Amino acid sequence: MSRLKITKQYAQEFDYKCACADSHGFLRFITNPNAENISLLDLIAKVEDVIKFKPNKNKDNINLDEEKIFKCMDEFFCLYMPQKAEQVKSILNRTHSYFIDGNGVSHVNFISVKKEDNHSSNVGHCGKNSFLEFNVYIHNAIDDLRTTAHELSHALSSHHQHLIKLIRSNASMEEIEKYTQKRFEKDCIGEIESYITEKLFNRFLIKKGVFSQEDLRNYENVQQESLLNEINLIREERDIIKKLSCPVSFESLDKLVKNLQRQHKNRLLERIEKMHDENKNSPYMFRYVVGRIVSEQWMKEFDSATDKEKQFEMLDNFQKYLDKTHELNLDTACEKLTGHNFACLVKDYVNDSVNQNKNIDEKVL
Repeated sequence: MSRLKITKQYAQEFDYKCACADSHGFLRFITNPNAENISLLDLIAKVEDVIKFKPNKNKDNINLDEEKIFKCMDEFFCLYMPQKAEQVKSILNRTHSYFIDGNGVSHVNFISVKKEDNHSSNVGHCGKNSFLEFNVYIHNAIDDLRTTAHELSHALSSHHQHLIKLIRSNASMEEIEKYTQKRFEKDCIGEIESYITEKLFNRFLIKKGVFSQEDLRNYENVQQESLLNEINLIREERDIIKKLSCPVSFESLDKLVKNLQRQHKNRLLERIEKMHDENKNSPYMFRYVVGRIVSEQWMKEFDSATDKEKQFEMLDNFQKYLDKTHELNLDTACEKLTGHNFACLVKDYVNDSVNQNKNIDEKVL
């Protein structure tokens, strides 16, 4: 049973975290009826009900260095995303202008770390500086390659590039802040590109003989488990904030914690502690839910294409999509990629999962 005790300072800090969890109107965004009188929260709750996964197996180590990563990324992007291959080369060889600061220094770094090190490769805008930074952490694991492809898709997306353009064009602070503080229906599409790229990269690894169908199933199980955890986090945070007065007072938080302790609702108590201690919050995690679901349905269509021409058309459309991400919201992003809004994609995802689970159950019987 949780021994969490609430102090006034704890309540003040928790109030700040609740405000972050509702940044840009996120809670209203996911709880208001969105399509066919169904809220996004209700839709992803349906996803939660159908997720099944099995434990993942550890993958073998592989020897990696900067040259091998460069060669692998070059081959992958030339094959699947040729319109972006030259940009990828310029990023990895440290000549891409968006990654070079005003002093001519490139901020693309390859960093070798121990396998147990928790650092993960990342790309992003450095504070108020007019450049991007890309850190590639090498653990000598196949995930290093997939994560590099994942992060490169962020670097290719116009979301980051548009911000750099604004800063370098001497746009007003008001214009820059308006872009960086945009409402969540635009922010939440930020992982779609990376998960589509990951799934394409898995097909590339299979084609190369580096990845097996069993490896793919292991990867998909990890994705399913992560999706379940992310939906749990969003739903639990929403349930907690709904029970509290805003701003959060010492009295309301203390009363809620004591009630949850009496009812032995340890999951919600654990979520309160994590909300207070961790930087991740529900708006941040929702973009991963969106990315996983949209990429899953996009990949289903890609894999089921009966001819190469259809696949080339989808790949061409995806590359053009990367040039427009700064302009899109949730539904326009989904429609541009799949022809359907997010609610339709969620329903298709649920139906596909139900049918898949039914087939598995029938085989067991």
